Amino acid sequence: MRRLVRTFGVLGGSALLTLGLTQSADAAVGNLHLGQRVITDPARWSCHTGSPLNLTVHNYTNSPVVVFDQPECAGSVIGIVGPASNGFFPRGWSVRVMQ
Repeated sequence: MRRLVRTFGVLGGSALLTLGLTQSADAAVGNLHLGQRVITDPARWSCHTGSPLNLTVHNYTNSPVVVFDQPECAGSVIGIVGPASNGFFPRGWSVRVMQ
């Protein structure tokens, strides 16, 4: 009985450590800067609206972001900012985090 309890304790502790140290597969790792706004570990496929004009994007994540010319990721795609890249979009308004 003691051996069984000890085995379950070790397995449970290992599972907690493993889950606690891994990054969610549904989030991009890093910071996304939209003008003065900073989004940490943004969810993949999430949409973030910045300022209506002169959108500055600093993508310090491991995922590309697509830039749109309307709020809520509507309208036309006007650019893509890759991981660890920057972009300036005079008509930019919102971005979507990709895979």
